Amino acid sequence: MNLNKRKMEENAQTALKKLNFKKAFMPIACGLMITGLLSYKSGKIHNEILDLILQPNWKYLCMAILTIILREVGHVCRLRMISQATLSWKSCIYIAILWEFASAVTPSVVGGGVVAVFIFSKEGLPLGRSLAYVIINGILDNLFYLIAASQGIFGHFESVFAILGDLSSSIKAVFFTNYYILLVYTSIIWAGIFINPGILKWILMRVTSIKFLKRFRKKAYHMSQDIIITSKEFRGKSVIFWIQLFLCTTLTWVVRYTFLNFLIATYIKIPLTEHLVIFKKQLIIWTLMLIPIAPGGSGIAELSFQKCYETSLGDYMFLILLLWRIATFYLYLAIGSFTIPKWIKRVFRQTN
Repeated sequence: MNLNKRKMEENAQTALKKLNFKKAFMPIACGLMITGLLSYKSGKIHNEILDLILQPNWKYLCMAILTIILREVGHVCRLRMISQATLSWKSCIYIAILWEFASAVTPSVVGGGVVAVFIFSKEGLPLGRSLAYVIINGILDNLFYLIAASQGIFGHFESVFAILGDLSSSIKAVFFTNYYILLVYTSIIWAGIFINPGILKWILMRVTSIKFLKRFRKKAYHMSQDIIITSKEFRGKSVIFWIQLFLCTTLTWVVRYTFLNFLIATYIKIPLTEHLVIFKKQLIIWTLMLIPIAPGGSGIAELSFQKCYETSLGDYMFLILLLWRIATFYLYLAIGSFTIPKWIKRVFRQTN
């Protein structure tokens, strides 16, 4: 119990530093600066292109806006399902908003995990259960990505890689490297939770006893403890429970990705076959954004978007890039910054 309390206090300090609207300034400035620099160098921003924003295809624009709403509904519903209704709908909404904010202000590979554990605990859940919920959410997200991006393993992304020009081989290498790292990591966590957490702990401790790996021993120990807690919480759940959770995860991510399809169709007529190509490119971009350079993938997102879509979007590329980042990144920073003071006031009033 003392260990849990100490860990909770450490996480709380880290989380409170992250849950600060001032943290939004750097990723916003970084993203806008890179977008502005790219657009300026291209010379493709002029009045005719800017006028395009006022002439959308309203049907596709409404569908794009609907996907923004549906992806958050899906996120909230999954939190409610994973907690088996122990969390109120209001708590799930707060958690969804603040978790997105935390993910946006931290490097993508780090994510908002520590902050999410803190948010869950302040919503009334014990530390162990909070950890378990965060880990299971991560596994479900990774599983969707691994299944969707597995097309690349079977050569179905070759046509996409081919249009990336000089960086094709480099992007391809990063894609497969990150994919296999995520596959191994997710497999280890899954095996620890659902097969034998005790054996996994023993393996991790033995591996990190090797001289050059000893510096990872403490992290390996905490990871194994977290997996044991998660295993106790979720082993024995029904098949229906897992099917419902994964379907909710899949629908939420598909809706998140199809936003860009509808956004592009709002301004550019594209054939039906092109929609699948747009989806594949997003999987590649998401993989590149795992590189921990800047919060929320700032810089990597803009550069990879330009590389993937410049040939197909032409003069309209930077306009769509900006709208895409507003809807998938800046929006979460804005809503999170607005919500943080209210949430802090709410949860700390409840605990006092």
